[in-house]
Amino acid sequence: MKKSLLALLLLDAFCLGAHAQSSVTLYGIVDAGLGYNSGQATAQSTGAVGKPVVYSNAAAYSVTSGTWSGSRWGLKGTEDLGGGMSTVFQVENGFSITSGALGQGSREFGRQAWMGLSDKQYGTVTFGRQYDPIVDFVGSIGPTSFLTGMAAHPGDLDNIDNQSRENNSIKYASPVFSGFQFGALYGVGGQPGSLKNQSTWSIGGQYNNGPFAFGAAYLKANNASSTWNSTYDGTFSSSINAGFASSQSQQIIAASTTYKISAVTLGLSYSNLQYQPGAFSFFKAKEIFNSAGVTAMYQVNDAWRAGVGYDYTRGSSIQGSSGPQYNQFNFSTFYSLSKRTALYGLVGYQKASGKTLDAFGNVINATASIGDVANGISSASNTQTLVRVGVRHTF
Repeated sequence: MKKSLLALLLLDAFCLGAHAQSSVTLYGIVDAGLGYNSGQATAQSTGAVGKPVVYSNAAAYSVTSGTWSGSRWGLKGTEDLGGGMSTVFQVENGFSITSGALGQGSREFGRQAWMGLSDKQYGTVTFGRQYDPIVDFVGSIGPTSFLTGMAAHPGDLDNIDNQSRENNSIKYASPVFSGFQFGALYGVGGQPGSLKNQSTWSIGGQYNNGPFAFGAAYLKANNASSTWNSTYDGTFSSSINAGFASSQSQQIIAASTTYKISAVTLGLSYSNLQYQPGAFSFFKAKEIFNSAGVTAMYQVNDAWRAGVGYDYTRGSSIQGSSGPQYNQFNFSTFYSLSKRTALYGLVGYQKASGKTLDAFGNVINATASIGDVANGISSASNTQTLVRVGVRHTF
């Protein structure tokens, strides 16, 4: 009897210990506000090859969701397996606080959905729908980390503001070595007879130590049809690059750096994006976009910070015409009411010039579309101003 009781007590203690070594956390962000758009395009006709869509352009006022941070909720957890190894997972849902609709293509866990194994000495391997090294190592110190997606390079062409994720991906992240970390990702296309079709691969690293940080990454994503279809979501929801969604592949090289001087943090960013045409593409020559930006953030006090940014993006020539150019200016301010709740105000202005392609491959005038906040609400003219004020709460 005494032996049985002792065994039960030991088993109970073991179970409690095992439970203490595991954890699951519920977290989230709700972000809502009011918005003004100086010019939002509305289609007045259907388009086709040789027949561009006719758009009207008018100012719009709206209740907004997720301008500073996309509204979301998620679960993340870990189990200690002993010897420095653990099981890790994270699932994250994106939604609109204004309508309750699912985000990221109406996926249940469209922002993230992955699991894997982590070792303190050797790093972490995960599987699922995940962010790529551009997001991890460049975006984390890029312009949007200061100024929100309003300051993303136009259309978030280079994914520095994490508009895209990779499905069916395998990802490795190293431990941090004296401020340096590196990682790689491969998105498995899963197409019979081809390892290339719809696949994605990316590699990058970041050094972050003291006042200085630098990150760089490379990504190559492959398509398999006349509309973008890849393990990489792609960022084709603005007038900036709608004409290149039929590309056979896209290649991105991106880098960001920051330096902190007392209460001021200065930042630089650069990216080179190349769209390669294929047999099914609506364009015939490789299109190259180069983007460069500068940011400055001032921490006024513990609760209040403000920042400014400028970005210049230029595309290569379009069928013998001068390619698109975009000049973008941003101002942002944030004020914390508490540890979890903050107010924000954002202003963006962009001017476009030159020619670009529409979704049918027609040569058209380039139109403005600020950062990635204007994705889906691009202007029909060459200028656009966006204003957003809102409140964000984290839990």
